[in-house]
Amino acid sequence: MWRYLSIIALAVAAALSASLLPQALGLIAELARPVFPLLADTRGQLSLVMLLVLCWSLQASLAEGFAWAFIGGITLDLLSVLPLGTSSAALLIMVYAINRLSQQLLRARVILLLAMAALATLFMTAYTYAALFLLGYTYDPWAVARYALLPTLLYNLVAVLPLYVIVRRFQRRLKDGLQVAPQSL
Repeated sequence: MWRYLSIIALAVAAALSASLLPQALGLIAELARPVFPLLADTRGQLSLVMLLVLCWSLQASLAEGFAWAFIGGITLDLLSVLPLGTSSAALLIMVYAINRLSQQLLRARVILLLAMAALATLFMTAYTYAALFLLGYTYDPWAVARYALLPTLLYNLVAVLPLYVIVRRFQRRLKDGLQVAPQSL
């Protein structure tokens, strides 16, 4: 059941990341320009698919995390210029690292979640730009760090805690079984 649900959830997240979220974040950055001048004229994005995979994998088995990473990566690559499977490879590596770390650090979930979101953002950005470099695109590393990495890191750190709460409640509901209201006449 969770496999079918993951396809729908990750496809919607990838579509939102490719269509509505960049415009919404641009509007928020313009409105917050007096308070956060660092966000003005940036190309940062909320990595919604990566955060969903991260949040799901923190409490799931390795096999479930791999399924979410593979499906999430494919949906991301279908809507980007990256070759099919590039994001899946990065997300699979990320899920493996999350699984290993979460087994060692059971008590520090919030700290682990924030640290993993920061590390995953750094890893996914570096991995994506390395793949684009291999495809022949060139970028200034300082411009990537200033205009893409820092705003993306900020957006992901702000969004990961509420997203984790939502994912965790959903996982508990699936674990307990979906409660169906009794039929009434």
